[in-house]
Amino acid sequence: MKKKLTKGITVENLSFGYDEGKTVLHDVSLSFEAGKSYAIVGNSGSGKSTLLNLLMGSSNSYQGKILFDDHELKDIDSDSLYDLLTLVQQNVFVFNDTIKNNVTMFREFDNEKVAAALQKAHLTELIAAKGEDYVCGENGNLLSGGEKQRLSIARALLQEAPVLLVDEATAALDANTAYEVSSAILSLDGVTRIVVTHRMEEGLLRQYDKIYVLRSGRLAEAGTFEGLMAQKGLFYSLYTVSQG
Repeated sequence: MKKKLTKGITVENLSFGYDEGKTVLHDVSLSFEAGKSYAIVGNSGSGKSTLLNLLMGSSNSYQGKILFDDHELKDIDSDSLYDLLTLVQQNVFVFNDTIKNNVTMFREFDNEKVAAALQKAHLTELIAAKGEDYVCGENGNLLSGGEKQRLSIARALLQEAPVLLVDEATAALDANTAYEVSSAILSLDGVTRIVVTHRMEEGLLRQYDKIYVLRSGRLAEAGTFEGLMAQKGLFYSLYTVSQG
């Protein structure tokens, strides 16, 4: 399989459980068009992270289909899947070395590529202030939470995978920093972005091409922010409660 996503990802009648007889996802069907951005929202335990893990190839014991373009996930080898996907998580591994080495992971990249990744991840200001050779400290203790997340985004961009999965990456950040990091992800061009989030901020939610709302492992609603608010269903309730 080529390191490219032409059509997108299609999930058809997906059911899955970690333990026999305990289904976490129930007959979920949804699609992610190549190059667009998607939010997955829902209460804790609704199956958001499980869905993301399955897209990452964590288990083949699901029922239904997960298609990358027209290729079933079970038939894609792990190296090819790694070329297609990259993941940004809440916990970022940072080692006690320079910002540049943390981004490149000691691999050789064209300087222009590195510079472009740093710019898209909004790290250029940090480097202008501290320099590329600034050492990040043990587990990144000399960086802020937002800086570490931006570092992980730059890392992901250097991989040049066509799909970026984001699993609650801003959960531990303050509201302003979380907004900045989320905006950096949403501003990426030519990348399919699938973001699991609990943050219900109108300014961000309006930027997604589509929002999927899960409830108890089932797809409850799907649409734009405006459309879902007009329905006055589950999403409307989640959003309204979050503003209280």
